[in-house]
Amino acid sequence: MKKIVKSFLLFIISSLILIDCGGGGGGSSSSEEPPVVQLPNFNVDTWPGNTWQVVDPVRANMDNFKLQQALDYAFVENRNTQAVVVIRHGVIVAEKYSDDKNRFSLATSWSTAKSFTSALIGMVIDQGLISSVDDKACLYLSDWDCDEVVCLSLDCPKLRSEISIRDLLEMRSGLEDESVGGLSIYSSVDDQLFFALNRLAVKTRGTEFLYSNSDSMILSGILETATGMTVKELAERDLFSTIGMTGDWWSDKEGNTMTYCCIDATSRDFARFGLLFARNGMWEDTQVITQEWVNESTSPAEGLSYYGLHWWVYPVSMVSSGKTNMFAAQGLHTNDIWINQSLDLVVVRNSDFTRYGTDSIRTGSNIHSTNPPDSWNNTEFLSFITESINQ
Repeated sequence: MKKIVKSFLLFIISSLILIDCGGGGGGSSSSEEPPVVQLPNFNVDTWPGNTWQVVDPVRANMDNFKLQQALDYAFVENRNTQAVVVIRHGVIVAEKYSDDKNRFSLATSWSTAKSFTSALIGMVIDQGLISSVDDKACLYLSDWDCDEVVCLSLDCPKLRSEISIRDLLEMRSGLEDESVGGLSIYSSVDDQLFFALNRLAVKTRGTEFLYSNSDSMILSGILETATGMTVKELAERDLFSTIGMTGDWWSDKEGNTMTYCCIDATSRDFARFGLLFARNGMWEDTQVITQEWVNESTSPAEGLSYYGLHWWVYPVSMVSSGKTNMFAAQGLHTNDIWINQSLDLVVVRNSDFTRYGTDSIRTGSNIHSTNPPDSWNNTEFLSFITESINQ
């Protein structure tokens, strides 16, 4: 009889371990969340698979009190936080949502999408469809003549034809500010790629950092020419499906994927992308992105201390004393993915998001809306998390 009871208990425990503890992908849902199951075992090499495991932070050598301080900080009234998800060793150690949202609710990337675009550039280079990040952009852009000379001043010719893919990724193209003429690429332009391509070169390429959505948008044309696919199709085939992510990447009215912006996904799915980079481009047993590209794209570009190839780079002092560097994909209103490889740590924070319209084409009433956080400090928020780690 004792053996029967013991076998039955072991069956129950095994069944609990297999219960779905979460899940990425999909759209928003108003259904009630299933209860979270605290797994009795913890593996530092865990991957989320189809679902995320949720563990007590203590099992990840993290302090509950400090993590709670991070959540408390994020969800202070008027900080307009929709979600915080903290991943360590491939499992969720902390997670919280605003009262009207849950783990199925969509968030939006804003400029976090730029880092996804960078990842795709690295993947396409690895596939041999782009020779090098130092290739001239004009080789992949029919609207740019590689022999063209465009300049505002006769005594300082600036060559748009000399701009490289690296220049675009580093935000050092030398092209004029995208706000010239009072236009906004997101709000005022139907053919955003055409708008981005038809700016004048006013600075010497590779010399001056100027954050530009339009520079990122040019990469949409480069990727489409190189692969014969839209960037949205490419991402779904080669990136999203591999890491188990569902993302709705918006396009402009002409069908050009908005490579500077606007991937709608759950916060848990954004964490999958973060985990891919925390693990040096590996997903389970597949090298999705080369480690060389991960290292190069998330390291400061030559002459810059804070920006790589469409990634923001944080020194130790901006995170927590005694902890190693972080890099981040960052978007408007602190829609961010922070990554610390040495700690195997991913932190996602999204702001309250409302999606208007019926389609993911940026035109008319189809728009995004998020609210900025009041009195937000990245260093303070992240320090609660990094200081919670005991080893």
